Amino acid sequence: MDVVLGVSMAPETVRMVLVEGEAAGGVTVDQDGFELADQTTAAGAADRVVAAILGTRESAAAGGYRVKSSGVTWTDQAEAAALRNALAEHQIEDVMLVSGVMAAAALAQATGSATNCARTALLFVEPSTATMAVVDTADGSVADVRRHSLPSSDGAALAQLAELASGAESMRARPDGLFLVGSEVDIPYIKPALEAATSLSVTTPEEPEMALARGASLAAANAHLGAPSTTAMPYAGHPPAGGRELAYSAEAGGAARGTQTAAHSGERHSRKSVLAVVAATLVFVGGVLALALALAVDIRPHAHQRPDITQNVVA
Repeated sequence: MDVVLGVSMAPETVRMVLVEGEAAGGVTVDQDGFELADQTTAAGAADRVVAAILGTRESAAAGGYRVKSSGVTWTDQAEAAALRNALAEHQIEDVMLVSGVMAAAALAQATGSATNCARTALLFVEPSTATMAVVDTADGSVADVRRHSLPSSDGAALAQLAELASGAESMRARPDGLFLVGSEVDIPYIKPALEAATSLSVTTPEEPEMALARGASLAAANAHLGAPSTTAMPYAGHPPAGGRELAYSAEAGGAARGTQTAAHSGERHSRKSVLAVVAATLVFVGGVLALALALAVDIRPHAHQRPDITQNVVA
């Protein structure tokens, strides 16, 4: 069985997901996460992520799965650079590194397809910033990209997010709905304020903490397949410090590919259940798909490079 690996790398937490299908459109085969709080350097964090990628590929092969592609999303420029170097050092090929914004855009494109929205407003929220954009479902193009700094106060930040949502309907691209996703923020806490501020339907991931990993898997899968890509357009406001947030691919020799990442109108399904039928649906909503076998793959680090992962979310 073909699977795709998606990884989200935040400053303190790493999330990993294995998704069924070469296009990452199937059920979640397995998922896991571990903390990076004990890592004081970007290089140390990168080494742990590389170890986990190697271990996952090893475990998947042992369980009869083929990892067709891998994607890693990041929110910190220094960690992304360190990870690219670590992948090159270990000669790990076919791993796409994609910014958090572009992983979120891949999900927004898939959500737009599932909800019959021609264009979807994307609100990507991080602890200190929020990025607003419009994603075209047909071709994945990203327009009207604006990044905003958020106040340190939760109340003030929530008010600013609500203000952004209230202006979504008047954006030049005229979105049909709003997709809310974030990194290390409380999405269920934010959603009601946005719903009160806009007449657009507000959609969120079923499992917000795993959303960017899923987006990374979509981007990687469709780059591998050569599918139509989610392409970043220039920022309408001021670009983030350090340059535009685009994607690049870590391949043999550490070569960088810097203009686009891919996304696909995929399906979002619920976590697999061992020896049970899994009820799953289209992107974050749901149809029915049977999964009646026990899946033996664990997301875990390489046997020779294993970090201390204390939690495995898969029974």
